[in-house]
Amino acid sequence: MKLLNVPNLLTLLNLCCGILASVIVLNGGDIYSIFSLISISLIADFLDGMVARAMKISSPIGKELDSLADVISFGVTPGLMMLVLLLNYPIGGNALYTGQIYLTWLSLIGLMIPAFSALRLAKFNIDNEQSTYFKGLATPSNTLLIFSIFYIAQTKGQLISTTYDWLLLIAITVICSFLLIADLPLFALKFKGFAWRDNYYKYIFLMISLVLLIFFKFYAIPFIILLYIITSIIYKKEIIK
Repeated sequence: MKLLNVPNLLTLLNLCCGILASVIVLNGGDIYSIFSLISISLIADFLDGMVARAMKISSPIGKELDSLADVISFGVTPGLMMLVLLLNYPIGGNALYTGQIYLTWLSLIGLMIPAFSALRLAKFNIDNEQSTYFKGLATPSNTLLIFSIFYIAQTKGQLISTTYDWLLLIAITVICSFLLIADLPLFALKFKGFAWRDNYYKYIFLMISLVLLIFFKFYAIPFIILLYIITSIIYKKEIIK
């Protein structure tokens, strides 16, 4: 069995970029470097399956390797982002670690993200219904959402209020963890054909998302994810038919 084929190399690229992004997050490195590495992981994750189908390469190893890489890039990396944010936000005016009071226990809530991402990926691997749509929020989408929160907090210095942002971060972590494993049908951006009649809600979503990204850039991502979930709920019958 050939291990180092093109699809597997793309998957390993995804894995390595995820590891590098995690290291940069922990070391307080450049946020744009983190985004670049996440973007490469996303592209590699998108291409590995496509290339495997085009080259007619099919193996159980490829599927398992893909999930292992995704746990790192789209589980550990966003989890560490949330952990770092929680470590640096104040509670009652005092940072989670000040002097000899080192309250790391609360920041560990961020590790719910890699834990639930692993559950989501394991669930995906044994669910044959998720070939045309997703059940629950896909890990790449969740990673983009967490990165946007990380970006806003790092560039603005706060989300809403430096005093209460830690509560918002905990709420976001819990909600995202729930969405990862929820039995909620969410449409996949896969097109069997390009007819408007069959894909109109996807086209509308893409057009609105593009406009939001042009005007608001990273700040638009939370609203795009919310729009994605709302659109999927509204058009549930079309998604699962």
